Amino acid sequence: MWCGHPSFKKEGKILHSIFTTAAWAEPISELIGGKVVFYDLLPANKWASVAAGSSKYLWNDWADVLEPDPGTEVLATYTDQYYAGKAAVITRKLGKGMVTFIGPDTDDGKLERDMMKIVYERAGLKPVVLPEGVIREYRDGFGVAINYNSVPQTVKLPEGAKIIFGNATLKPAEVVVWKE
Repeated sequence: MWCGHPSFKKEGKILHSIFTTAAWAEPISELIGGKVVFYDLLPANKWASVAAGSSKYLWNDWADVLEPDPGTEVLATYTDQYYAGKAAVITRKLGKGMVTFIGPDTDDGKLERDMMKIVYERAGLKPVVLPEGVIREYRDGFGVAINYNSVPQTVKLPEGAKIIFGNATLKPAEVVVWKE
């Protein structure tokens, strides 16, 4: 099997696809500071839980069960079923930053949101909390926010932002573009 797309060329030669025999997620083990021992998916009517501090989260779609390397911190742990006591979220320092791996996928996104808040706080950053269904991105010096919600949402723009297109209050499917 090969791919002739120009992005797969190096020094004028077409690179071929490579199928690895490595264990699941092994290529990123050193990066994340641990191993993905296995993954699991539960039936739609079955749930398992994860705890981080005093908070509890439910998952059933997907979960990587982790084995942290020495020096890697566990931020969340599976609390029940076969996975009880095993690492669900791990983090480690790397260079001037950190790498955090979140094993389970929660339907409501609360675990992922809470873990990202920890990452931001440890980095000395203040996370921007957006209304449900709103995304905000920066590209080429411009800020963009889009409302994917079915009701109007107001986006708090950075201080001194100059709106180029749209309004800070977004109707469903509307966009605002600004420059700081």
